[in-house]
Amino acid sequence: MTGVVCLAILALASWAIWFGFYLTPTVFALGLGLGFLCALERTCPVSLGVGKTSFEFGGAPILFALVLGGPACALVAALPSAVYRDPSRTAFQGSVHVAQVLAGGLVFSLLCPSTLLAFLSQTSDAEYASPTSLGLATLAAGLVFYGLDALIGPTLMLLKYGLSWREVILEIVVPALPSDALAVATVLVAVPTVALGGPLTAIVLLGGTLLSSVAMDRIREQRKRALRLEEENAALKDALRDSNTELASQLVRRLGYRDGHAADHAAASAVYAYDVAREMGLGEERAREVRVAALLMDVGLLWLPDEILLTAPEKLNSLGSMRLEEHPMAGEEVLASVPGLEVASRWVRWHHERPDGAGYPDRLRGQWTPTESKILAVCSLYASLVLQGPHSPGLSPNEARRALVRGMGTAVDEEVARALLMVLSTEDPTYASASDDRFSFPARERKINASAVHRR
Repeated sequence: MTGVVCLAILALASWAIWFGFYLTPTVFALGLGLGFLCALERTCPVSLGVGKTSFEFGGAPILFALVLGGPACALVAALPSAVYRDPSRTAFQGSVHVAQVLAGGLVFSLLCPSTLLAFLSQTSDAEYASPTSLGLATLAAGLVFYGLDALIGPTLMLLKYGLSWREVILEIVVPALPSDALAVATVLVAVPTVALGGPLTAIVLLGGTLLSSVAMDRIREQRKRALRLEEENAALKDALRDSNTELASQLVRRLGYRDGHAADHAAASAVYAYDVAREMGLGEERAREVRVAALLMDVGLLWLPDEILLTAPEKLNSLGSMRLEEHPMAGEEVLASVPGLEVASRWVRWHHERPDGAGYPDRLRGQWTPTESKILAVCSLYASLVLQGPHSPGLSPNEARRALVRGMGTAVDEEVARALLMVLSTEDPTYASASDDRFSFPARERKINASAVHRR
């Protein structure tokens, strides 16, 4: 802010030396009258809701004063817009107005040698002016005037509140464009209207200024409503996600009571699936959905009798194998009836499909299997390799990696497997062996998200 103030002081001094400020009684009176309009606008400030800062829009009186009587007239008109209870805010806003007025005045003078008053009075300077040059100069001055406002204020927001340029443009610059355009249009209409004289000019200017404020106010209210709806939707999604996670915990815990392995396998698969989904660029929201699906992908095993569930797959007869291969469909049927899990249920149905088409239940080949199902398949396989299972000992992380690589393109999707290998390479050995507290179930299950964010 100090830099803006210093630049404004330097600009004022330079203008006074090179061009001078001409403030006749008429120019001063016009500046006071237009300043009164600025004061009226101050009674209805329009806030963009960024920190504690608010911007008041409707600089049409200031721009019109610049075109009508030059920089001196505009600075007088701008005084009410620059005064605040906070001295630092007053200094900053005043400096911004100085920069806007002088930059706009410089552009105006380059395109038109006389102000509107001089043009109407037909002074010696006015002979070089024409209505066309006057209109072009007004438009150019307006673009520079509001362009600086769109540059200085938002840049301060970026520096002060740590916003990104995208947020600055979408939240501050873009909402102000309709108001700024309307203000410039108002002045363009007011300039030829002055030639007709009378109160009509003031009516046009005042009406345009009020419309400018109304336009900004409506945009602000629409934005507030949109933000409220976004917050409410996010809250509903969070509540639904929490309830689904709790459901997953209950179901997996029940399954774990039966075989002593399912809960640990589900927790590990969920951690890996969440991280792989983020690694593949699926986004935070989709990664959370994949995590819940990973927790629930074997829920269909609940409906298997113990003689099938607790028997090693290779020792099952054909009927037992058929019943085992039905568990993805059973899981889909259960989850499809739960609000918020309709899509995830389809991923669960296909989490045992293989790229070579030898999977089950639908024998889908790789290109027909959703990416989320492929993630579940890869992470489930790796978790079963490194964990101590009821029918097989756990492998070391290096052995599990080699087994995963051997299955690329046939048992598991190559792209997803490589993403998991990339994640494993960035973590410590306890992560690769699913042995730290991130993989415990269910007490630490909710810390999956935090650990993944910390990893990144």
